[in-house]
Amino acid sequence: MITLSSALPASIDESQLEVKPVAVTRWTARLVDATVEQSFLESRFKDERRRVLVLLGFIAVAGLLIIGGRFIAHLQGHGALTGLWPPVVPVAMAACGACLLLRMKSPQALEICLIGVAIVTVLTRFATLTLQPGMADSWLPLMVTSLFIIYVYLPVRLFAAAAFAAFYSAVSLTWWGSLYGGLLGTEQVYFGILWAMLANGLGYTAARCLQRSQRIQYAQKLVMQQLLATDALTGIANRRSFDEAIASEWRRCARAGRPLSLLMIDVDHFKAYNDRFGHQKGDACLRRLARVLVDCIAAPDALVARYGGEEFVCLLPGADQRAAAKLARRVTAALDRAAIIHPTSPDSDRITLSVGVATADAFVTNETALLTLADELLYAAKNGGRNRIVSGELPFEQSIVRAA
Repeated sequence: MITLSSALPASIDESQLEVKPVAVTRWTARLVDATVEQSFLESRFKDERRRVLVLLGFIAVAGLLIIGGRFIAHLQGHGALTGLWPPVVPVAMAACGACLLLRMKSPQALEICLIGVAIVTVLTRFATLTLQPGMADSWLPLMVTSLFIIYVYLPVRLFAAAAFAAFYSAVSLTWWGSLYGGLLGTEQVYFGILWAMLANGLGYTAARCLQRSQRIQYAQKLVMQQLLATDALTGIANRRSFDEAIASEWRRCARAGRPLSLLMIDVDHFKAYNDRFGHQKGDACLRRLARVLVDCIAAPDALVARYGGEEFVCLLPGADQRAAAKLARRVTAALDRAAIIHPTSPDSDRITLSVGVATADAFVTNETALLTLADELLYAAKNGGRNRIVSGELPFEQSIVRAA
């Protein structure tokens, strides 16, 4: 089963540490989750468009080579200039199709454009063959080859490929029958229909396997990304995810001229708690603290992460020093209401926190300066007696507030 999980769930408990299933449909080869399906299509958009442009380039080159060959034959007295017109059509259509594709900016627009261009190409191609009856004998390999290109090469979803292939088959068989008229025997009609059915069946099967495989690989990649970005114990973001986020938010806030705040949080006397109750109770305490943090830090662009051991961080884009300190007080008050008993703590009868609140309004260095300041403020809170909040901003200014 393909699974995904969120690095920042709305709330956290043991049941939420299990990731959510994301399946691929059996017959239409689509990811069940529409958001993930759209993400998959967008991730492949540029490569798929480039692949179609390469195909159009081959068509144009083939047409130009045919034009060149017929022109040389005309110079040698073996053909008329009118023979140049049929190969001009695919060259012109390939050029027009390439211009249209380059203007497409989304997977859905690309798919619609491809289907439209393909329908016009099919109708034009059969009109050209009608004007050149001598090529009618090649209709069967032309049909089979075209069906496999439709199913396997065109970057459209499976149901769209199947619908277009059915349209192409119907047009092809109708054209073949009308061109030959009464000259076709029952056996020829039978084998023509049989080849069309076999080509559609094999093409659909190949396309279904290919598209399902591509989506399964994409879902597995997302699973790995989520696992790499998620702390296994608490279900929130891990250190790796936080390091990427703070670098990104530092640049974004610097461009937008917004403040960026960071809470660095440490559980007071957590080793003594582990020694008293054991590691399983200690893990349960950390999970409960993670739930408190996520419930209190509700901003959509904020990030709550486990920094390491009993240390947590909260990244708050757009929050100034006052707002960040207010959130820190909300967290400590919520944990106080949770009343996690800690009988061996020298400072209180329950679990408490030391918090360093660092804010950057000027982005003259890099994110390391904010992280270093938050760490220094946290240790100032711990050295000042724990169970308190120490805040400051770049350039460094410090204030101390009792947490409880």
